[in-house]
Amino acid sequence: MEINNENPHLLFNPRRVALEVLDEVLGQEAYANIALDTALTNSNLSEVDRNFVTALVYGTISNKMLLDWYLQPFLKKKTKTWLHSLLILTAYQILFMDKVPTSAAVDEAVKLAKVMGGQQTGNFVNAVLRNFSRADLPEKTPNFSIKYSIPDFLVQKFIGQFGKERAVAIFESLNEPSHASIRIVDPEVLHSVSLRDTLPSEISPVGRYAEHRNFAATQEFNEGKITIQDDSSQLVAIELDAQPDDLVLDACAAPGGKSCQIASYLTGKGRLIAGDLYDHKLRLIEENAKRLHVSDKIQTIKADATKIDRQFPAGTFDKILVDAPCSGLGLMRRKPDIKYRRKATDFTDLQAIQLRILQSCALTLKKNGIIIYSTCTLADEENFDIVKLFLESHSDFEQVNLEHEKSEILRDGCIFITPEQFHTDGFFIAKFKKIS
Repeated sequence: MEINNENPHLLFNPRRVALEVLDEVLGQEAYANIALDTALTNSNLSEVDRNFVTALVYGTISNKMLLDWYLQPFLKKKTKTWLHSLLILTAYQILFMDKVPTSAAVDEAVKLAKVMGGQQTGNFVNAVLRNFSRADLPEKTPNFSIKYSIPDFLVQKFIGQFGKERAVAIFESLNEPSHASIRIVDPEVLHSVSLRDTLPSEISPVGRYAEHRNFAATQEFNEGKITIQDDSSQLVAIELDAQPDDLVLDACAAPGGKSCQIASYLTGKGRLIAGDLYDHKLRLIEENAKRLHVSDKIQTIKADATKIDRQFPAGTFDKILVDAPCSGLGLMRRKPDIKYRRKATDFTDLQAIQLRILQSCALTLKKNGIIIYSTCTLADEENFDIVKLFLESHSDFEQVNLEHEKSEILRDGCIFITPEQFHTDGFFIAKFKKIS
C-alpha cells in the first residue's frame, strides 16, 4: 500500500497508521505486534492516539471473520487488500467502539479512500459504509467460528478438548483486552508512584498487573527494577527452582525473559547458558540481561536445540528449561493473528520438533537433574501428549508433580492455564527428573 506521507491528514491520522498495519498483517502476512510496534515508533502520534491505533488494530484482527461476514452482503465484488482492510477497520468502529460516532468513522474512511484511491474509490467506500451503518444487521451468527472469528478447525478442536461450555468461555475471553503484566525484579519498587495502583497477580508471587499501562516507558523498567512478562510465564523459573550454584541451560531462550528470571536466582557460582538459532534473537537476550543486571550470569550461544547434545557432553547441566517452539494458541488475546496462521497439521508437526529438543537436552542433564518443559499453547498434542511420549521413551526420567495454591490450574501433575481463568496467556508447564 502506497501512502503519501507528505499529506498532513495522513501523516498524523491514527486511522491511517492502523490501516497501514492492517494492510501489512492481512496483505503481507506481517506479525501484528511487530508491524504495530514499528508503525507507532515511526509515527508522531500522541499517547491517546497510540492507544486508539492499538485498539483498532487488535480489535479488527480479533474480529476479522465476523466483520467479513457482516460486510459481505454489501460488497458486490472483491476489493483490494488495503481497501478491504479499510472497510473492516471502519465496520469495527461502528459495531464495537461506542465512543466513536458512526458519522466520524465513515467520514474518516472516505477521506482516506479518496486520498489513496481517488474520488471513485471514495464514493465506493461512502456507499458501502452508509448502507452498512443503516442496515438491520443479523442478530445471530451461523456458528461459533464466525461469532468469535476463530477458524472452524480450532473451534472443533477446543470443543473436543474442553467441552462446549469451557471452550466458549475461552473464546469470549480472547476478545477482552489484555492486561499489562510485569514481573517485580526489585521489591522496593512497589513503593513507586507509578506502580502504586497495580494489582498483585493471582497466580505469580512476583507478578503485578494493570488494566492499561505502558510500563516500557517507565523509569522503573529502564532501570531494570521491573520487566514486562506475563503472569503465567513467571511460573516457569519458579518451578525450575534453580539453586545458587547451578549450571542451567535455557535451550530456546529468546527473547530472554525467563532466562533473566532464572539467572536472578543464581546468586552463587551458578550461571546460565542461553541458546538460540538466530543472532538477532541472541542480541535480544543480551539486551534484556544487561537491563536486568544479570549479564554476568548469562552466556549466550548460537545453538540448534534439537542437537544441543552435540555441543555439550553428557551430564553437563543441573537444570534445563525447554520453553519449546509451539503453535502459540495461548497467546491469541495478545497476538490475534496467530489463529489465522495455524493449520490442522501444525500440532503433530510441532510435536515432533518438541520431542527432538527434549530428547537432545535430556542427554546433557546430570543424574537427579531437572528439566522443565513449557509451552504457550493450548493443544494437547504439544502439552500432555508430549509428557506421555517423553516418559514412554525415557525410562531414566520420572515426572515430578507440580503444586500450586490455585488447584484449578493443575492437571495430571502439570500446570495448565487457559486464558479465561485469570486473564493471562494460556500456558503449560511439566517437570521431569533424571533418576538414572
